[in-house]
Amino acid sequence: MGSTIGIIGAGFTGALLTLHLLRRCSDQDRVLLIEKSPRLGAGLAYSTGNPNHLLNVRAGNMSAFSADPDHFVRWLRDLAPPLRDQLAETPEATGFAPRGLFGAYVRQCLADAIWRGGRGDRLTIISDEVTAIERNADGLMLRLAMGRSVTVDTAVLAIGNFPPHRSQGPVFGDPWDERTTAGLDPEAGVILLGTGLTMVDTVISLLDRGHRGPMHAISRRGLLPRQHVGAIPDDTGEIRLPRPWTFDPPPSGKSLVALMQAVRRTIDRAERLGRGWRSVIDGLRPHTQRLWQELPAEDRRRFLRHLRPWWDVHRHRAAPQVMARIAEARARGQLSIAAARVAGIHADKRGVTVRLNLKGASGRGGETTALSGDRLIDCTGLNGDCTTIEQPLLKQLLADGLVRPDPLKLGLDVTAEGAAIGAAGNATVDLFAIGPITRGAFWEIIAVPDLRVACEQMAARLLPEAEGLRSAAGAQ
Repeated sequence: MGSTIGIIGAGFTGALLTLHLLRRCSDQDRVLLIEKSPRLGAGLAYSTGNPNHLLNVRAGNMSAFSADPDHFVRWLRDLAPPLRDQLAETPEATGFAPRGLFGAYVRQCLADAIWRGGRGDRLTIISDEVTAIERNADGLMLRLAMGRSVTVDTAVLAIGNFPPHRSQGPVFGDPWDERTTAGLDPEAGVILLGTGLTMVDTVISLLDRGHRGPMHAISRRGLLPRQHVGAIPDDTGEIRLPRPWTFDPPPSGKSLVALMQAVRRTIDRAERLGRGWRSVIDGLRPHTQRLWQELPAEDRRRFLRHLRPWWDVHRHRAAPQVMARIAEARARGQLSIAAARVAGIHADKRGVTVRLNLKGASGRGGETTALSGDRLIDCTGLNGDCTTIEQPLLKQLLADGLVRPDPLKLGLDVTAEGAAIGAAGNATVDLFAIGPITRGAFWEIIAVPDLRVACEQMAARLLPEAEGLRSAAGAQ
């Protein structure tokens, strides 16, 4: 007797999970992939058509398969025009490819599994939106926006990031909407809330449109993403991926203070040895989810209040060529970065005025000032509080108690295996979540290397016997 698994959402995470399920499923298993968007595998991050929006992770770390780390690099090398024309350099493991190409890569991997892998009869793609999930005697009934319903044994919420803030007048809440940077006077003044990777991409988009006007980026600490180091040849002259630091013994998450002290000591040592702080931050990657789960609840809150911005800019770095353009815009005075708190926003048909409490030399609030522009773009990041999201499925799941927010309001509350936790505090056995909406449980679950492992592990949990059955059949 096979299983029927419904994947809700076909962005990067949903498509990748589907891919790994198809590689494991038996003849009796069925996968339903439900997505209202016509583009599978792209999601918010990889749907951009701008070739100057580069991946923030080197190509050698972006394979869809952990057992085949060079898969994405080989795919890039085999590209035919016009896709290959998007590459500014010869594809290497150490390079940074356009994000839109990575979305195409995920779609092709899924297509290969369907057609070349002979798994098409096990997958049904439904172009619709799930608006409600209800339990019945046969399993989980997924109600669809167009009036239909389908029943599955297990459902996985792979809905990606929650929607960005709404746009109104000259205030644009979605930096990824093409209308955000369209129709703007090249000399207009633009205010950007946030100074992270989203702001960087928005500035690149404006520059690519020929924008010449001033751009003012504001965040509470005024921190910019750090950049990756350029590729460095090893002793043999071969260009290789930077080698992460090896922690021996592994770090402990029992205390945030002790963990930070240990990381700082390791960075000092890495700097003395010429390895640099980046190797230490990268070396934490295999341990980060465990460390997060080991931290006491109050230490997690303390991290989010005080250390999160510093972690984000050091952990989630940008490609050198991208940050070079940001540096050039700052050097010519077109882009300014300010550390300030937003005290108020006033918008009318003439533009936007933002009242700011500037950060003083002591780190506390300094003078108050106002900044005016023709347009404001919110680049502060996506909302993680699911109780404020106007999405039919989430509202229904919360109202019926099938899911609940995680204690830190980063997304949905799930177990270490990804099972949704209901309002009564009990883990479900048939409803799971994966990807950015599970940040409360895993913290580092937005980058491709982390999502790849999560998808492989969840596929193994949902179809635990499939691999063994297939191996046994092959041995006969």
